[in-house]
Amino acid sequence: MKKARRMIRLGHRVGQIMDIPLEAIGDTVKICIIADSFASIENYKGVFECTESLIRLRTAYGIVRIEGENLSLGELRSERAVINGRVKSVAFEN
Repeated sequence: MKKARRMIRLGHRVGQIMDIPLEAIGDTVKICIIADSFASIENYKGVFECTESLIRLRTAYGIVRIEGENLSLGELRSERAVINGRVKSVAFEN
């Protein structure tokens, strides 16, 4: 895991030098939240847990934890997960 994080940091530095957006580099996680009813997570690796009040997704940076009410996975593609329901919080777990 440490080696993977070093490679991610190196990719970010190279991207900054070359003026490339971070989301275009490798496994950078992009999280978009619209109001409190929609969230999309790009570059996730898989679903770790899914209930109506908690969704946990694996990423290159660890687990992304989404808490809320009436949560559901609306769209799952290889690079993007869409979460519907009332989103109360989004955080990375240590």
